[in-house]
Amino acid sequence: MTPTQLSALTTWPLLIASTVMFGTSAFVLFFGSVKNAPALDIFRRIWFWLAALNLVLSPFAMTIEICNMANCPMRDAIMMAPSVMQQTVSGHLWAVHLPIAILLVAITLVRIPARKMAASVYALATALLLVLSLSGHAIDKGVGAVAILFAHQAAAGFWIGALVSLLIVAWSDERASESIELAALKVSRIAGWSVAMLAATGLSTTYFALGWNPQLLIYSLYGRTLLWKLGTAGAVILIGGYNRYQLVPTVGEASSRNRLIHNVTAECLLLGAVLAWSAVLANTPPPH
Repeated sequence: MTPTQLSALTTWPLLIASTVMFGTSAFVLFFGSVKNAPALDIFRRIWFWLAALNLVLSPFAMTIEICNMANCPMRDAIMMAPSVMQQTVSGHLWAVHLPIAILLVAITLVRIPARKMAASVYALATALLLVLSLSGHAIDKGVGAVAILFAHQAAAGFWIGALVSLLIVAWSDERASESIELAALKVSRIAGWSVAMLAATGLSTTYFALGWNPQLLIYSLYGRTLLWKLGTAGAVILIGGYNRYQLVPTVGEASSRNRLIHNVTAECLLLGAVLAWSAVLANTPPPH
């Protein structure tokens, strides 16, 4: 496995952790009105394990990035880490990322009210998404490109977080049909706005990466990877459209409710694949 492939492999779980923490905490804080104790306990546990995953993988991901930058073995990269963190932009970003990762684990271990924990996780996960945006290819195109990439990642976070939150509400009490119905309606609205934002920001990021040359979608590795990402995202949108217009209006019926939960599970798995393509794109230089 090449260092670039290894970097993409470590970027993927970091993207999943930061995106899901951001989206689920936003759902609890702004959209969910989640009040039942079992659901809140599941949210707490998920935030802890995602924060722990982020903390464990972050130093490894930083070391691999140094290997790629310096074209050196991992042992040498570990020795170079302090100077890289002091003297390079990438190192400065990791110097911000690592304390946030530690704070996320710490906050999820403290027994505080759910809304306070959600607010803390949301703030720290937002900071993580911003750091990830600054460390991507968009930084070469200026502040505007970084802002658009951050908006793109935030929209993805709202979408994925809403879907995961719906599953958590369903898992916490399958008999709580009213809670599932309310969550399904809110998730449907969030998904609609998120997809619209993803489409707008996605077009912009594609322009920054490929310009006005559509041939690069076929004749560059970056473009072909982007097409795979779009194809996977398209499958999610088709499932989501079916859910929105066929199942959500009849979610009060047990059969529609069960089918909706199965479909949302499939959406979450496919969105995990979309994030995998995003991790590959983040480690694939755009064509020049």
